[in-house]
Amino acid sequence: MMIYSATRFLSSAATANASPHPLLVQAVRPLLPNQQCWSWSFSLHRSSSSAMTTRYYRMLAVWKKNFSRLYARRMMELAIASAAAHRLRTQAEASIIKPIEWQDWQRKDWDDTALASVGRTKFQRFWMAAKRVTQLTVLSTPLMVLVPLSYVSQQAHVAAWNYALWGIEQAGPTWIKLMQWASTRQDLFSPEFCQHFGKLRDETEGHSWEETKQILEAELGEKGLKSLKIEERPIGSGCIAQVYQGRLLEPSIHYPKGTKLAIKVQHPGIWSKVCVDFYIFHKVAKFLEELPYLGLEYLSLVDSIRQFRDVMIPQLDLTIESSHLKRFNKNFASNDQITFPRPLDELTTDKVLVETFSDGKPIIEYTKDETPKAEREQLAKLGLEMTLQMIFLHDFIHGDLHPGNILVEGRYPKLKLHVLDCGLALEMGPEQHVNIVKVLGAFTRRDGTLAGQLMVDMKSESQANEEQRKRFIEGIEQICIMDEDQNFIECVGDYIADICSMACKNRVKLEGAFVNAALAVEIMEGLASALYPDLKVQQVALPLIVKAEMMHRLGWH
Repeated sequence: MMIYSATRFLSSAATANASPHPLLVQAVRPLLPNQQCWSWSFSLHRSSSSAMTTRYYRMLAVWKKNFSRLYARRMMELAIASAAAHRLRTQAEASIIKPIEWQDWQRKDWDDTALASVGRTKFQRFWMAAKRVTQLTVLSTPLMVLVPLSYVSQQAHVAAWNYALWGIEQAGPTWIKLMQWASTRQDLFSPEFCQHFGKLRDETEGHSWEETKQILEAELGEKGLKSLKIEERPIGSGCIAQVYQGRLLEPSIHYPKGTKLAIKVQHPGIWSKVCVDFYIFHKVAKFLEELPYLGLEYLSLVDSIRQFRDVMIPQLDLTIESSHLKRFNKNFASNDQITFPRPLDELTTDKVLVETFSDGKPIIEYTKDETPKAEREQLAKLGLEMTLQMIFLHDFIHGDLHPGNILVEGRYPKLKLHVLDCGLALEMGPEQHVNIVKVLGAFTRRDGTLAGQLMVDMKSESQANEEQRKRFIEGIEQICIMDEDQNFIECVGDYIADICSMACKNRVKLEGAFVNAALAVEIMEGLASALYPDLKVQQVALPLIVKAEMMHRLGWH
C-alpha cells in the first residue's frame, strides 16, 4: 500500500510538473546522478515501466533508510537529553540533604514529665489546678471592674490596659508567651491590643540580683563564677529568663579571655506554673472538643495545646536551648548573613546559659521611613528566606521570631541578622514534614483541589462523610480562585481563619503542624511586609518549596 501511494504521488507530481517534497528529494538523491532529481518529468518520461518500478523500489528503500536514520538520530538526542536531565536531577537531589535528625526520629513525649510536676495522683493534680485557677481569678478580678468603667472614663481606660499588662506578667511564662504571639496577629486583634501587649516582646518584669546570685552559685559553683565577670544590671528580661552582659576572665575551651558574653538566668519558680497551666489548658481543650454540635474537635485544639506544651516545656531547661543554638548554627553555617549565638557548654546548666554576645540594632528600627529602601528590601528577603528555609529544608523552626529577637548588624549590602532566644523551636518529623510540603506546595501553585484532598487525607481521625469532604475541597479551591491575583503564602494569615471555619463545618480534622507552620510564615511575613510592602513572597517561597519536594522525591518518581 505504501509503495502504491508513493508511486501515485510521484506520477502525479511528474504529470503536473510539481516540485517534490525536499525530504523526498534528499532520500532519492543518491539514485539520480547529475542532479536529475530536480527534473522529475524528464526522468519519468525517459524510463520504461520496468525501470520505473525498479527505481521506485530502490528510491523507497533509500527513503525508508534515511528516515530510519533520522528517527534514530532524534531518539539518541532525546536519550542523551534525558540522561543529562536525570544526571542534573540526581546531582540536585544529592545536594539537598535531609536533616540528619530524621534518622531514628521520634517525637519527645512530655506527658509524663508534665503530669509528674503537677502531681502524682488525680487529687494532687486537681488541688494544684484549683489553686492555680484561684490565683488567675484573683489576678483577673480587678480587670472585670476596670473594663466596664473604661467605657465612661479615660483614666479607667488607661488603668485597665496597664493592669492587664501587669497581670499577664504576674500570671507567668505561659500567658506571657501567648500574649507575645497574639500581639503579632494584627489580623485578629485590634491595633490598641497589639500595641499594649507588644511591650511584652521587648521586656517583662524580672527578678532581683540577689536571686540571680543564688542561682549562679548553685548552678556554676565558685570556680565557674570566678571565670566570669557579670554586670549586675540585666540587659533584658523575657518570660523564661533574664539576660546579663559579661566577659570571660579566663580562657575557655573555644574562646579567649575577654570574650563578650550573654548570661541567661532562669526566673525562679516557673517550672510548676508552666506545667499546671498546660494541665488546665489540656482539660479545657478536651472539654470544648467534646461539646456536641460545635464541631470544635476538628480544630485539633488538644493537639495544638500538646504541641505548644512540647515546645514550651523544653525552654525551662537551658541545656536544650544550648542544643538548639548548635543546630541552628549548623543549619545556617553556609550563610554568613544569618547567625546565632554560640553556647559555652562548660558554663551551661539547666538554669544558666552562657553564650557569645550578639551586637546589633533591633530589626523593628529598620521599619522607619528614614531607612533606605534597599536596606529594608534586603532585610525583608533575608528574614523571610530564613524562616522558609527553617520550615521547608531544615524542619527546625524558631518558634519565637518576633522583632525583639532579631538584631541587625553591618551596613548595606553586607547586613547581617543575629537571631536570639532559641529556646522555643518546632520540629515536625519526616512524616508530617512531607505532608506540609505537599499542602503548601499545592497552595503555592494554586491547586486548591489537591491541597484540599491532602488536608482531608492528612488526619485519619476526620469523621467527614463524602459530601462534607467534597464541600471542604471545594472551599479550598475557592480560596485559590480568590487568591488568583496574589498567592497563598502572601496572605496566609487571612486564610487560616477561613480554613479552620470550613474544617469545623465539614468535620475535617486539621493537622496541627500545618497550622503552626502557616502561623510561623504569617509572623515573619508580617515583619517582612512592614519592612518592604512590595516584597513578593512567592518569589522567595517557590524555589524553596521545589527544593523541599526534591528532598522528598515528590513528583520525580
